[in-house]
Amino acid sequence: MFVKMVVMILALSLATVNSYIAGGVIDADINAPEVQEALQFAIAEYNRVTNSMWVSQVSKVIQVQQQVVSGIKYIFNVEMARTSCKKGEEPMEACEVHSDPNIAQVDVCRLVVWSQPWLNSNKLVENTCGL
Repeated sequence: MFVKMVVMILALSLATVNSYIAGGVIDADINAPEVQEALQFAIAEYNRVTNSMWVSQVSKVIQVQQQVVSGIKYIFNVEMARTSCKKGEEPMEACEVHSDPNIAQVDVCRLVVWSQPWLNSNKLVENTCGL
């Protein structure tokens, strides 16, 4: 009986350990400080490279995932929308998504940030907005 119990506990332990595959993509906590920092970086980079004169912000977070690579890859599936703020006029944090849907022009985006905190490095490696 004792051997059966040990075998069962060992099998459950191995199943739990193997449910997380190293390098696999897992769901991330949007409220975690490092995830929020990566999202803010992605938004700032998105706004820096777009040709729009208006600042865009996330109107809805659809899914957040992370993957351990040589650093951490944060994968954001979000809805981006225009605000009523022009680039360079106000701090981006003060800009709200425009209430008029025709002006807001909501776009579903995949933004991927590769973070290497020990190098103080963040890079936006994927941006599918507007595709």
